[in-house]
Amino acid sequence: MNQIIDLFSHLFVQRMFIAGILASISCGVIGTLIVVKRVVFLSGGIAHTTFGGIGLAYYLQYTMNWMWLDPLIGALIFACLTAVIMSLPLVKSRLREDSTIGVLWVVGMALGVLFLNWVDRNEIIVQDPESILFGNILLIHFSDILLMGALVVVILAVTSYFFKDFQMLTFDEQYAKISGINVTVLNFILLLLVACTTVVLIKVVGVVLVIAMLTIPASISGLFTKELKHMMIYAVIIGFIINVIGLFLSLWYNQPPGPTIVLTLGLVFLSALIGKYIIEHIFCKNIKRSAK
Repeated sequence: MNQIIDLFSHLFVQRMFIAGILASISCGVIGTLIVVKRVVFLSGGIAHTTFGGIGLAYYLQYTMNWMWLDPLIGALIFACLTAVIMSLPLVKSRLREDSTIGVLWVVGMALGVLFLNWVDRNEIIVQDPESILFGNILLIHFSDILLMGALVVVILAVTSYFFKDFQMLTFDEQYAKISGINVTVLNFILLLLVACTTVVLIKVVGVVLVIAMLTIPASISGLFTKELKHMMIYAVIIGFIINVIGLFLSLWYNQPPGPTIVLTLGLVFLSALIGKYIIEHIFCKNIKRSAK
């Protein structure tokens, strides 16, 4: 117990858990929408393009001396640009959605590698590419917390305002159109929210593992309820609890936080799936037989 209290006396641990809370809120809310709407790979595409924005931010710091340009801001710019491109009527009418995601995915990653390669590491301190891809929540700064907090406020405000519209959009897009909702604009807003959520999650689990944080807590909550609002609440709670467990395990065993959190999420999802199957197909059947 004393060891846990001692851990929280360190500033980097406090920041780490604040970031985990913010990530859990954003991934629980937006993750539920993309899981129900079945557009998980859209979020994966947006997440991977942010690597280009992070590389661009470092490159501009080096060439233009724009030290104010935080890599997370670069990631946000690229994520929002990706959302805009995916929503363009010309792109949607001419290309398959999965093709668009694939092109943006690889181009974003390639740009990130090139931009980072053009930066002189002796002049600019560049975050290790491995920690960008897989996260390193231990290195989070106060400015990162502020940006993440601002994005979470935006996510919650927009989601609350459009909640009823999102509810119709995710469950039945055709019905949403008939009801007079501008589906094109609403899909664009959803992609922008995914972009914001992706940036919130990058510091926690990195570019590559973002898709896990967005989908697994929502998928677990979806096993036990189909009500959208309840799914969001459960996903936030599940994400927070597993984040805390994963962070403690990473600190205790001196392992990378991002992969540890994701593996913990995966184990909990598998356990929930097996547990639900046992309850529905074995336990409930035995109760029915006993009643007869």
